[in-house]
Amino acid sequence: MCNNVLKQKDDKHLKISFVNDALIVPFARIEMVATFMEGIDPKYESELENELSQIFEEYPKAIIDSIDNIDTNEKEMLKDKLIKIGKDNFDNYKRKFYAYKRSSFVDPVIKVVGMLPKSDLAAMAESLVSLTSFKTKVSMALETVGGPIDVAVISKGDGFIWIKRKHYFSADLNAQFFSNYYRG
Repeated sequence: MCNNVLKQKDDKHLKISFVNDALIVPFARIEMVATFMEGIDPKYESELENELSQIFEEYPKAIIDSIDNIDTNEKEMLKDKLIKIGKDNFDNYKRKFYAYKRSSFVDPVIKVVGMLPKSDLAAMAESLVSLTSFKTKVSMALETVGGPIDVAVISKGDGFIWIKRKHYFSADLNAQFFSNYYRG
């Protein structure tokens, strides 16, 4: 809110439908959710792609440069041709890798998530946040996730429901709050 006006940016429009009956959408730190969903850390995958791309580009040059009985113009022409073939092969590899990742890791989880009860969805969300927190704690990464976790479920039928919520004050020091409001 700025001057009593809600400031927002819509960058993703995701929708549950008959075709797309479930989604898992991480907020902020996405690495652990992506690793869980796709079977590979996004930074590691990016590094693999960068290195493979360089190999596909440099390997033809090394082969052609090692051939002595070809003139310079012909070498350059062959390099260009082989680099294009390497790029096409690498693009094909990426398509196949993405399809494998999708069919072997993402789709099975999404299929099950679409059938889970709300309590299991809440537990799954909490587990993914806990995993992210643990990962940042045991690595040299900046700990931007941690502490007690609030969990809520938002559904069409029930609206917004707290599943687990930390209090902004210590329960031990505020017994009167619980005696006034939680008479079971």
